[in-house]
Amino acid sequence: MLRAACQRFPSRCQNPWQRTRQKASRPRLAGKGDGISQEVEYDGLWGAIVTFPRRQPFATNVIVATVKTSVADLIVQKAEGREKIDWQRNGAFTAFGFAYLGIIQWFIYVTLFTRLCPQAIRFANLPWAEKLKDRAGQIDLVKQTCLDNFVHYTFCYFPVFYVIKEGINTITADKASTTDDPLVSRALKKYWKNAVQDNLYMWSLWVPFDLIIYAVPIWMRLPLNHGISLAWTMILSALRGNEK
Repeated sequence: MLRAACQRFPSRCQNPWQRTRQKASRPRLAGKGDGISQEVEYDGLWGAIVTFPRRQPFATNVIVATVKTSVADLIVQKAEGREKIDWQRNGAFTAFGFAYLGIIQWFIYVTLFTRLCPQAIRFANLPWAEKLKDRAGQIDLVKQTCLDNFVHYTFCYFPVFYVIKEGINTITADKASTTDDPLVSRALKKYWKNAVQDNLYMWSLWVPFDLIIYAVPIWMRLPLNHGISLAWTMILSALRGNEK
């Protein structure tokens, strides 16, 4: 009977992964042909895995950001020769990776930057040969690099990092060791003390790499950003991870 049913309704007897063909919806912020997520057909489980970043770039960004930030700190802690992992320190980096790098940076890079730089998505999705001829896109490439390094990192990224780190330190600290100053005030005092060194380290790495990151196809932007960010997070962990 089962064989007869399969002969009559063959599609019902197929492996669900084999008959899956999914198309990602286009985001509202871009016009036709300029989407962040892409329409991709795939077959099977492996096809679903390898096309996931292109079909679901936001979810990919959150997952990669959270895991990458936590792993980078763990690598540095091991390199420092620690016998026991400082989970309070790692928790600060993991929370920062999820909340800021995973969610907030999506809004900054994909939504805000593409509005401030209207040629960004179109330029990113062009073939490389056409990018070399696109003057308007090249201007937006430089504009995004400047906004990222001299506005975003200096006035958003670092303050949020210090606030999250200070918040977790406060939760786990003894009451006797805490001060009456507001949490944000304490965090920003620590940032301003380290601001020059922090930003010089940041700019020396990210200015050249941003010129590449903002030129690749838009769906690759944040995954590539996280690849470079793994190295940066290890630098940041070594610089500020032990500070209380």
